[in-house]
Amino acid sequence: MAFAIAWGAFCCGLTMPVESYGQQGFGQQQIFGSKEFEEGSSTRETRTTAIKSLPFQQLTPDASQRIRTVVDDVSYFRRMPSQTLESDPDMFRFLVRHPEVVVNIWDLMGITKVSLNRVGDYKLIGNDGAGTTCKMDLIYGSDTLHIYHSDGAYEGGLWPRELRGQCVVALHNRPVKLPDGRPGMVAWMDAFMRLDNAGADLVVRTLGPLVGKTADQNFVECASFLSQISQTARVNPQGLQQVGSRLSKISPEVRSEFMKTSAIVSMRTTQPINAQQAVTQGIATSTRKLVQKRSPLFQTADPQDALSELEETESPTIRMLTSEGAFDPPN
Repeated sequence: MAFAIAWGAFCCGLTMPVESYGQQGFGQQQIFGSKEFEEGSSTRETRTTAIKSLPFQQLTPDASQRIRTVVDDVSYFRRMPSQTLESDPDMFRFLVRHPEVVVNIWDLMGITKVSLNRVGDYKLIGNDGAGTTCKMDLIYGSDTLHIYHSDGAYEGGLWPRELRGQCVVALHNRPVKLPDGRPGMVAWMDAFMRLDNAGADLVVRTLGPLVGKTADQNFVECASFLSQISQTARVNPQGLQQVGSRLSKISPEVRSEFMKTSAIVSMRTTQPINAQQAVTQGIATSTRKLVQKRSPLFQTADPQDALSELEETESPTIRMLTSEGAFDPPN
């Protein structure tokens, strides 16, 4: 997982493979251009290109050294398949920088065991509920690139001994205009994993193929989910404000910024509000397939039942503000 992709959840879970839960992304409603995705790449050439794309000259010496420690002694590398998705740039940036919001939405819907908590401006701690724990730092952020560094450990039934390691995840994106004129993003992710354990080569040979396939699927599905949140903000801002008011496992400041960002997205469109579409075709359909497939990250639930409960709360009154609160890690 990264992203959690959900980027935070993804970063936490990438240190160990999880059960695959589908090839088609989330549910029946597909994002623009959605189809069976091409597999990612773990080739030496792709890894070399990925390392060259990292902005070492813009990083602090400490951040640069932390990244170098992983990428110069990498145990496993994966470039996830590029995705084109509908998304407002402000919403995309906010969710990438605040993955705990996505995890809290999953928790409200009753479909996840993951916990992800912010413990600093750029620091989070996570637990996937299946043996993986991690500490994450957002060490670089711009309009087109975000880099997370994660220290993680796994102890469970997939390997006889505890596994420890570090992960560097670089999420690249560039804005595009979709054929219908709506804003979109092209996004791809490079993940570098370094295992501390003796016999790391054996671990990679044994579990590497599953890690790669699962990482690809998690990235595609998390990207689709982020797209659906942005679409819901566009077609029914009131519905998403209602969901936002129920996010109790994030800080009040982050919750407020999420609701402001949702309001900004709604101000950029003249699409009519349809409450039923917002709940059942927005977030709900984007997770239908996810909850139909069991995984250590997600538990079985009916998204219709889960989201129907979210409708019962009155939407709060909101102030339409600018998006100047989005943070940028220091270079």
